[in-house]
Amino acid sequence: MFTNPYLTSELARDRHNEMLARAEQLRLARRLVALNRASRQADRAGRRLQRALRKAARLRTQIQA
Repeated sequence: MFTNPYLTSELARDRHNEMLARAEQLRLARRLVALNRASRQADRAGRRLQRALRKAARLRTQIQA
């Protein structure tokens, strides 16, 4: 069977572009997961800091009393 060389290269180029697009989607998905994780960790760190400051203020008032 004869296939036009232009069509063969066109199909290869399409497959290549699809592969690159899929790789970009996966890269963006991984980045989104990492950013979500970092955001949650920052939230937890902020809550820990607030808790520690409240505890320090409570202890300070107990010492002065």
